Parts: sequence; structure tokens; C-alpha cells
Amino acid sequence: MSVTHRAGDHVDQHDLSWADADPGPGPFLGEIFTLVFVRDLDPLEALRRAGGLMDTLEPRTPAQMRRLHDFDYGYPEVAAALPLGGWTVLSQPASSSLEFLADALSRGTEAVVVTRHDYASPGFVHHVDGELAAHFNPTWLDESGGDGLERLLPLMREAGFDTGPADEDDDRYDEPITRSLRPAGLLTGVLPTFDQLTAPLPSAHFERWFTRTRPEVVDNPLATATEIVAELSLEDTPGLAAALTAARRGDPVVLTPDSDLGRHVREWSALSRRAGWSLNHARSRMTDEERAIGHRHGHLLHALAAAFRADRA
Repeated sequence: MSVTHRAGDHVDQHDLSWADADPGPGPFLGEIFTLVFVRDLDPLEALRRAGGLMDTLEPRTPAQMRRLHDFDYGYPEVAAALPLGGWTVLSQPASSSLEFLADALSRGTEAVVVTRHDYASPGFVHHVDGELAAHFNPTWLDESGGDGLERLLPLMREAGFDTGPADEDDDRYDEPITRSLRPAGLLTGVLPTFDQLTAPLPSAHFERWFTRTRPEVVDNPLATATEIVAELSLEDTPGLAAALTAARRGDPVVLTPDSDLGRHVREWSALSRRAGWSLNHARSRMTDEERAIGHRHGHLLHALAAAFRADRA
């Protein structure tokens, strides 16, 4: 799928100072956030493609989504959806995990991702029909690539990036997220305002496991899954034996979040997240043994994802 549009010729280049702002009295979206622009999908379809759990759908502000990052809620991933022009902008406060779903979100269309992460690496990613077109790190342009990068470079320069040889005295790395949003606007023809992003928007918990993103590589995933199922005494989980049998035949196994086995996948995922995040947020809420069991459920989910969905390979 090729993309030849230059929708951003008419985009309103409004104030984006909130994108790089520090905490304070002014507009501030966060030190970590992810925005994904998805073409020709309505908000609910975009959320579903991200693995959105429709029984958790409700209007939320970023502050309300951040409050769900808690042991009692299972540290869910949460995204909100804003319709904008012919696009939907998915926003995820305090996390960058949406960035890793760009291939699934862009199937049959395209997705542009801008991530701010003050404690890791910010980034810009453009996917077209499930494949990476271009990417760059706005704080280190040497980390750029993709077959579509040449077409993106003029938009980057128009947005304020100096793509020439580096000079230690230049300001090429000032306002990296603002400068990343501007080529996103030039590509898509839309840019969200701070008020739009912070208003109550349709939002949902989402699980990567239910998306069509490529699974992580697992050696011998069926054997690994079978071993962990026995280790955790999960053989009687409704639907699991039949799904494993289908996978052994080479049939893709597609689960919905509201199926019997899908609901167990959701429970195992919450247990795995609690095991990881509790080390930083609520260590006393789990014993080391419980945490180890939670991690093993996470390993099981990776193996099942690799084994079940041949169409995601």
C-alpha cells in the first residue's frame, strides 16, 4: 500500500507547547505519553484494533486513566480515542505501549505514532498497511530509518528539524515532541489540541494479546505453553485444551476478549502486570512466590500468542 497524500498542507499549526512542557501551572500532558493517528478508522474500531476491551468502555480524562495504574485495578493499559478529520487519535497517558501496536493499527490503512518518554527514548513511527515505513528519534536523528524516510525528510525540515551534519552548538534537539508532532500533522492534516486531549473521551482498557500485532518470538511455543500449563495446573481452563489442539494442527486460533478462554487470558495478563509493577508500587501486596507465579503466567501468554495466531507471524 503506497501513500501519496500530503494532507498536512492545510493543517492548522496551532500551539503545541504542551507537548514538551514541564510540570507546572500551564498545560502539561505528562512526561510520558503516546499519540497514535490512525486513518479511516472510527474511534471504537481503532480501540478494538488496539485490543480494546469493550466492557471497560467509558468516557475518561487522562487524569482518570492514570488513576487506574494501581494494584487493585491490575495496572491496566488504557487508551482514549479522539475523532479528528478523517483520522482517530488514540492517546495513552503515562505509557508508550501503544507504539508497539502500530503494525496492527495500520493494517489496510496507516498509523503515525509520536511518543514522549523522558526516562527512555521518544520516537516517531509511521506504519503503512502493517509495515514500518519510517521512524526517527527526535533527540538523536542518527536513529532514523525506513524505506519511507526520504519522503518524510522534507516534512521534518519543514517542522524545524535540522537533518544536516550535527553541530554541538545548534538547537536541533530543543522541543523534540513539538517537532515530532508537526510532521505528523503535515502527514495527516490533523493535530489535536491540548483541550481536546484532556477532555473526557471514549476510552477502554486494552490487551495487546487480542490484537493482530506480531507476537514476540518464542522458541517452540506450543511445547513451552504446554509445559507452563502443566506447571501451573491450568489444564482444566475452559477452551484451552481445544485451542492447543487446533494450534497443533496448524490452525490459527482467534479468541475474543469475552470468550471463556479470553476472560482467563485477561486474568492472567492482570496477574502478570501485578507481578511486575508491584515491585515498584506495592511490593508488600504480593509474596515473592506469588510474584513468580505471576511472571510465569506472563510467559504463558507470550507462548500462547506465538502458538495460536499464525496470521500474526
